[in-house]
Amino acid sequence: MIIYKKDLTNKTYADLAVYCNQNECHIEDKGDYLESVPNERPAPTKEEQRQKRAEAYRVEVDPITSQISRLRDEEQTSKIIEEINELLKKRNELVLDIQERYPYPVEE
Repeated sequence: MIIYKKDLTNKTYADLAVYCNQNECHIEDKGDYLESVPNERPAPTKEEQRQKRAEAYRVEVDPITSQISRLRDEEQTSKIIEEINELLKKRNELVLDIQERYPYPVEE
């Protein structure tokens, strides 16, 4: 959002400030105009990523693990074994996806 200084009033400035507060921006003076500029987000910490991974594992992976466990308690027919193998494959893919979505920061 841009407001040219020739059009600047208390109301237009207030509207810009409200817009910035609602959209994680800040106001920058660009000379002839004021502009809303997105705030830079700091990279997530290792602890934040660890917590996000743990939540994703709990929500996405744990139900599959429980299902695998229940199937292992049943008679091991070829159909059950095939279903377990498919679930193991799905679970492994989910784990890799979660690790990709929530990578740990590389420490320099």
